[in-house]
Amino acid sequence: MSGFTRLLGGAMLALVAASAAIAAPPAVVHTQQELRALLDTGTPTPLDALTPYGKRRFLGQLTWGAKGLGGFGYTPLVRELDRTQLEAVLRFLDSGSYLPILGKDMAGPPLRLPAPSTDVARRLEQLEQFAAEDASRRADSVAPITALGAPAVLQRYRDLFGERMDTAALKAQPRGDLLSLFDAAVVAANANPDAEAFDHLLLVHHELTARGIDTRRTLDRSVLNAMLAARRFEQAGAFAAARPQLADSAIPLVVDKLGPGFQGRSVYDYDAAANTLTRRAVAYPAGTELLMVVGAGCHFSRNALQAIAADTALQARLRQANLMLITPPHAAIAFGFIADWNAAHPTLPIRIPAHAQEWQGIDVLGVPEFHVLKDGKVIGKQSGWPDQGNKAAVVGLVEAGGH
Repeated sequence: MSGFTRLLGGAMLALVAASAAIAAPPAVVHTQQELRALLDTGTPTPLDALTPYGKRRFLGQLTWGAKGLGGFGYTPLVRELDRTQLEAVLRFLDSGSYLPILGKDMAGPPLRLPAPSTDVARRLEQLEQFAAEDASRRADSVAPITALGAPAVLQRYRDLFGERMDTAALKAQPRGDLLSLFDAAVVAANANPDAEAFDHLLLVHHELTARGIDTRRTLDRSVLNAMLAARRFEQAGAFAAARPQLADSAIPLVVDKLGPGFQGRSVYDYDAAANTLTRRAVAYPAGTELLMVVGAGCHFSRNALQAIAADTALQARLRQANLMLITPPHAAIAFGFIADWNAAHPTLPIRIPAHAQEWQGIDVLGVPEFHVLKDGKVIGKQSGWPDQGNKAAVVGLVEAGGH
């Protein structure tokens, strides 16, 4: 080989190496602009392991901030990728710390269904966007209260998906649409655990299994979480027991000596050490009663609880009015929040309403809320706990109730 030929060959190798270096994606993307540049040029990335629809869903759920990636929807990753592919995507997005958390739901093979129809995909995007905007509106409220539930989201869900959510209609749906219908029911049920969306979720899950579709990738856990939120504990226990990948789920043991025929109102007392919920009757006291309704994710509730716990005079005054602390009757049970508070304040425990229908008179739109009852009927209500406190208003509420 002549010197010229060797020189030419070396130059060609250098050119090929340089081209490969230019074409190769970076090991990690740190900004939205970096990712967009790769996508716009068609440069291969670990995201290509997703289905086209899964990739579009995942990219649409990415959020970015001044310091880089702010958050992402993990569902497409867990459903569609194997562990090696998941690890590559997380490393690519500088989010490798999520691997142990996301990897636990990767039972069975990746779930690779056909893309949904254009109409169903569009409706799901509309529902998710509406739910995000509704949550943002409620979070931006200047009122010293955290709004509960999402009735507007539930109604939007009914408008978009209601006619598809029965057994006959589901049997007629294409395989690809079923997954989007399942996700729509999850969106509606998350903030409205005892609404019809819960029953729809079970119907779609049943149709998926009837068609031989593996539900281990995120779907089974979503159903289990919905069962717990709706207080279907026996159903949740049976569901988890039949699915080994849910063996790590701590389903509480329910001790219910009152039985389904009980008439009146009842609460669950939670024993965190034994993971046990014990149902007991709660009679209406003579005279008036003050119900303080608090929520786990509400800092106004936490401020109100701490203020009452720290003010012995206020606490004594409210106890005279038969103070009882409860979580919202329609809300999912926040086991950690209740366990932590009750361990620190055993004489001022938070109780859990056992069944929403027993507490229908307590119409809770947000937390914290204070309800004064007389002979079991609500005669007064006070909402919120501003930064400066709300002691005078709560005491006034109690006194206006005649106690």
